[in-house]
Amino acid sequence: MTESVLNDLLRRVTESGLLDDAQIDEDSVIGAAHLEAAGVEVEVDLDPEIDDEDAPDLDAIMSGLKDILTVSEDRWRAIVEEVASDIEDALDDGELDADVDLRTDLEAIGVGVFADAIIVVFAGETSFPDALVHVQLTPDLEVEDIEIIGDDEGDDEDE
Repeated sequence: MTESVLNDLLRRVTESGLLDDAQIDEDSVIGAAHLEAAGVEVEVDLDPEIDDEDAPDLDAIMSGLKDILTVSEDRWRAIVEEVASDIEDALDDGELDADVDLRTDLEAIGVGVFADAIIVVFAGETSFPDALVHVQLTPDLEVEDIEIIGDDEGDDEDE
């Protein structure tokens, strides 16, 4: 079943034209895409969670992929604003350089799409040079969780 689910997902992604260089990689379909609202190319990982699901919801995965790649610029700015504000609120004074504006420092570099969630991975070259910010969005593109994942696991900050 694993192979047929992944082949079906790959076929659907290829037909949609949403991903460049789509291919199966272990238990997911990967590729590259343009996140229009952010103006960047991102790596994309579509994960049907084959080990956890009897019948993965490929329609939900495809819908989530389309929604995040075609998100409006206004909605994208609102997501980045909420992420930046939440990080600033969660960190103690001095943990973040006062001269760094997270709203411009955070850049989307990856997207993970599941049937029930979307993960956007941000790099912050100045603010988090040794970490990535993982933002979990609901299928409606609402911020659900933020996690800063660094080289040192002691740096994790859960929202």
